[in-house]
Amino acid sequence: MVNENREVTEKIINELLHGKICTDASAFSELHRIATWTNPYVDYAYVDDYSKKTIAIIFFDKYNDNEIIKENTVKAISEFDMVVDAYDVHSLNEANFYLQDITRTRLNALPISVIVYDSNGKVSPLNTISISEHKATKRTVKEQRSYWCWWRDGSHFEVATLLELSQKYDDEQGDIYTNFVYPEFFNLMIEGKTRKWDGTPRVKKYSTSSYKSEKQNYKIPMCQLGLWDVETGHITHKGESVLCVIKRYGADSKEFFDYLAKIILIDGKHLDLIKDLEEFQKNNTELIPESSSEFFILFDDYMTQKNSIGTRKPTAQKTGAKKAYVRDEPKLWNKLGIVKLQGKSRYYKSYVGIEFDWDRINEILLADIFGGSNEKI
Repeated sequence: MVNENREVTEKIINELLHGKICTDASAFSELHRIATWTNPYVDYAYVDDYSKKTIAIIFFDKYNDNEIIKENTVKAISEFDMVVDAYDVHSLNEANFYLQDITRTRLNALPISVIVYDSNGKVSPLNTISISEHKATKRTVKEQRSYWCWWRDGSHFEVATLLELSQKYDDEQGDIYTNFVYPEFFNLMIEGKTRKWDGTPRVKKYSTSSYKSEKQNYKIPMCQLGLWDVETGHITHKGESVLCVIKRYGADSKEFFDYLAKIILIDGKHLDLIKDLEEFQKNNTELIPESSSEFFILFDDYMTQKNSIGTRKPTAQKTGAKKAYVRDEPKLWNKLGIVKLQGKSRYYKSYVGIEFDWDRINEILLADIFGGSNEKI
């Protein structure tokens, strides 16, 4: 279903750009995919590079509940200039009932589009909208974030430790990550009491620069995956669910490992990034180089042309940072066991690219720790 929603989203964007969903033809001309970390109730989000108008897309099949869809749409409409609620054709009755409901409650006066799609990717709007009068909250983000979860070197063991610490200090007020969680976590690293992916101790030497850089390296993915509150570092409901798995099965269990991997792939949008990378490899076989460093520069160019990559900070471009934007993500995929190794530790195959283990990916997507819905590609 994840893969289908991604393809349907591309169809929706195409219809939007051709003026078949929104009557304001000038509102959208060059849409750029953006992150949804601060809007977890949104499945996909875009901004127009010229008008700066934003659009959110929410899929009914994720919830199968019109009340939840309406609640999430009301949240999104204050943050985005337009919201598209997407229904599978098999849920046409629910879509019509939903449209009647928002008409009855006068929500249809807002730029909310209800569309239906079929298995062939055909998109059919049930209504047309205008966004000329709508004023969404303007964003103050200084740079455009990429849509997938940022990750550096943190391991699943360290995610478990961070969740345990955030629960330990949950009764404290304010920024518990800065004041309590991170200082204790960094001391554990100095003492060799945190673990890398293979279970061996991670030993850090103290320095002011290391303390500062590692702080963000560990905080960002915890927040982007929705495990922590962005402002304070307090554990969220989702974080508590993950911690429940850790307490039940252990931090070294396959259950926890696969549950976290599933969150990274779906909620962290790494599955979408993998599909983008495979699409690049499939459509540009003659361009795939010998070296991985050159490969990822070419992939960056591809994602830039596709309007699917964020801008880098000026400081990152001037301080010797690696040239490619996508650089540590394949290392994470390797740790998750979803790439086919080309040697003892090499995941890149010269003139081919990265080969993914889709049996392993589907095993992760089908992981059903709490009896919830599963996904399969």
